[in-house]
Amino acid sequence: MRGAQKQSGTVQFAGKRIPLQTVERLSTYRRVLEDLHGQGIQYVYSHQLAEYVDVTSAQLRRDLASFGSFGNISRGYNVGQLINTLSELLGTVTVQPVALVGAGNLGRTLLSYGGFVERGFALDLVFDNDPSKIGRVIAGRRCLDIRDAATALRDRQIGIAILACQPQGLQTIVNSFAEAGVRAFLCFVPAILNAPPGTFIEMEDISAKLEKLSFLGKNRVNPRRELKASGF
Repeated sequence: MRGAQKQSGTVQFAGKRIPLQTVERLSTYRRVLEDLHGQGIQYVYSHQLAEYVDVTSAQLRRDLASFGSFGNISRGYNVGQLINTLSELLGTVTVQPVALVGAGNLGRTLLSYGGFVERGFALDLVFDNDPSKIGRVIAGRRCLDIRDAATALRDRQIGIAILACQPQGLQTIVNSFAEAGVRAFLCFVPAILNAPPGTFIEMEDISAKLEKLSFLGKNRVNPRRELKASGF
């Protein structure tokens, strides 16, 4: 997000400190609003939208009020306008180029997934250190040598990178990417990483999600609410 700075679980936005969880919920709100828009729904009340995403209507109103004034009492939120506003806040009005490190099984799956563009992201660059993959075209992108990343990242002005490679040498890759202008990383690698100054690393552990589901299934801990909160 433009103008935001990570700080102890909050971001600084327009002079206000906003919890990162609020930013995460904005993405969920937008996804649900897009579903409603696809159904031809033009307006939605706060309590209706809150029920769809399983938060209280007070929480939803507080989240949106952190960024401005939306909707009115008589008609609720204009679905199309709120989608555009949230897209602007999230920085996805125009498609952002994203780099991918790792052209293995997970990397190829991510490259083949078409939903990223719909949400405002395009995997434009893919890097690997495997000679058998470098130079090959994978899902329409030519795999580049990780040693050439600095120049390619600067030329394309990449701000986000997805890490789907082996953990060996990953900190060095993160540091070099940060020097080339990358400011945010989505990491699928089970590794301990230090975020370079001015960057943010989001860890995504699929195995941990499965373990959570296993626990919920065995212990019957209100799974419907837990699954909604996790974005499933």
